[in-house]
Amino acid sequence: MDKSSSEAGKTTVAPGWDGFSEALKPLLAKLNDLHAAVLFQALGSDRIIEFAAFDVRVRMHLPFAAVDAIQRNILVRHAFYEAPALAQVRGLIRRGAVVADIGANIGNHTLFFAMVCGAGMVHAFEPMRVTFELLRRNVALNNLSNVNCINAALGAEQGRADLLGFAQHNMGAARLLASETDTGDYTVTTLDAQGFDRLDFVKIDVEGAHLAVLEGARETLARHRPLIWIELRPGLGELETGDAALRALGYRQVRPLSHMNWLYQHAG
Repeated sequence: MDKSSSEAGKTTVAPGWDGFSEALKPLLAKLNDLHAAVLFQALGSDRIIEFAAFDVRVRMHLPFAAVDAIQRNILVRHAFYEAPALAQVRGLIRRGAVVADIGANIGNHTLFFAMVCGAGMVHAFEPMRVTFELLRRNVALNNLSNVNCINAALGAEQGRADLLGFAQHNMGAARLLASETDTGDYTVTTLDAQGFDRLDFVKIDVEGAHLAVLEGARETLARHRPLIWIELRPGLGELETGDAALRALGYRQVRPLSHMNWLYQHAG
């Protein structure tokens, strides 16, 4: 048998789809980066995006959309970040409701609660100075009088905190550590210290500090029994600790809103 006949008899196995899709990932990532860069430049010097959500016109200032994950997501999708989860709670927040947005970041959820849901008041807590400035800017851009911006972290007790971690590519993942000497750069307060006369809905996204936030909210949760949207990351063991803490406070899990966001309701 000659060489050509031997080679003709061999079976060539085409690479599987998994291998093909893996090979495409670097190219797709570069195309996505290019797309985001073009959109970012198109924003102009004001870095303001406009989009419609549930027939509501929304404006957002996104100065770090070239590098920050959340701002880039909003820019590329022309929609609220975590839009599917937000859509699930839209019908649960009645017009005129009082909402606490704990870990408000640049105001993505705050704007949704205030504008789309028609909350009577949203108390937006954000400790990081840079993101707090953006929160206030985005509230002002939409001429909202039903948002109260508070430059503080929530915890188990009032005090101060130091910056533990900050990444420009994910500013929403910044972490604080309570200062034992009470000399930290960041203000820490509690939900109980706010003395709310009414509270219907609470969103908690605090990068692992959920236990401290819940500890400082015992009285408020017992008195008002608001619905709770809480970020608990299963891969970091937060789902187990958070679920146990909420059950101890009389809450039960209603359903997941995403792979790491959960809805809880008071069982009473």
